[in-house]
Amino acid sequence: MKTHKFAKFFIVLIVLFIAGCGYNYEVKTIIYADGSCLRTLIVTYEDSIDKFYERDYPIPIDTTWNLVIETDTNEKGDTVFVHKATKLFESVEHLSQLYDMDSTKHGALQRSVILKKRFRWFYTFFDYQETYEKLFNQPSLKTYLDSTHYNYAMLSDSEQKKYLEEHFDSVGAKQFDDRAEKGLNVWLEFTFINSCLDAVEKSVGNIAGWSINESEFTKKRDSIINLIDGELEFFENDDDIFDAIKRVFSIDSVLYQKLESENDFKIFMDKFSLWEDVVLEEEYVNNVVMPGLIIETNSTKISDSNQVEWNVGWANYFTDDYEMKVTSRIINIWSFWVSGGFILLLLIIVLIRRLNNRIK
Repeated sequence: MKTHKFAKFFIVLIVLFIAGCGYNYEVKTIIYADGSCLRTLIVTYEDSIDKFYERDYPIPIDTTWNLVIETDTNEKGDTVFVHKATKLFESVEHLSQLYDMDSTKHGALQRSVILKKRFRWFYTFFDYQETYEKLFNQPSLKTYLDSTHYNYAMLSDSEQKKYLEEHFDSVGAKQFDDRAEKGLNVWLEFTFINSCLDAVEKSVGNIAGWSINESEFTKKRDSIINLIDGELEFFENDDDIFDAIKRVFSIDSVLYQKLESENDFKIFMDKFSLWEDVVLEEEYVNNVVMPGLIIETNSTKISDSNQVEWNVGWANYFTDDYEMKVTSRIINIWSFWVSGGFILLLLIIVLIRRLNNRIK
């Protein structure tokens, strides 16, 4: 199998950015029994970051939030800035609507929050689900890796190292890791190239002065991919995609500048920009506190019987739709009193009837 060229692009990015300090996001949502919720956002970053912009918040923060900005010291003794924003929402639905209005850099990520309340007399159940849709509408990584290698690819670096040490010797570990990396690299190349071409394909018909339409672009799409994949010496970034398009259609104009104003292409670039930030710089922890006792969740971390936590990494944004689910229940104490009173009333009625029958 030929060497994966697209991986080199990401290696360059990682070398440039991995040493830099990014933003640590911690989100905590407290769900109340009446359906309202308290959302708290904590953003922590080192003072080496020049500026923090409003668009760096993972959700829109306005004057309706209680925002406090402080300085602190991390474990290394370095100064860090801490932004803490809190807001009470009348319902989870209102929180979900906030995502729909998101104009921050995270707005490229489609997110939704749902809370369902189920009354069952003795108990009331609460089903909470927060969903992050995958950034690009391409085949899942699961189609490129078997379940074992896929689950391995989703682990953090430390978790991968531990897994290899527990299951393989040094030779077997390298072979297993290479297989996962190869599948991941092929999938990355396919996803990026085809997502970019999808955006260009939707946009070309809207560019004034061009003789190219969407159907013509579709017919020559394979030729563009073959040129990217075979003839170019080094596929480094999206410029090579545009160069291939210009060569296939014999276009001399500056393609990228014409595409910049097209909405579909803007969406693609916003999504790719977000993914760069997520992969290279951001840590995102999502905490949810439920009313009552948690009885079911897909989280691997539960604390205090009513709180769950998810560590959301790049794979969760990029490979598949990521769903965070948790179900809790509360005891309807009044229902026990009502039921007990009803049973007691029935017993009294039965006893009175029996006494009346004996008197007769």
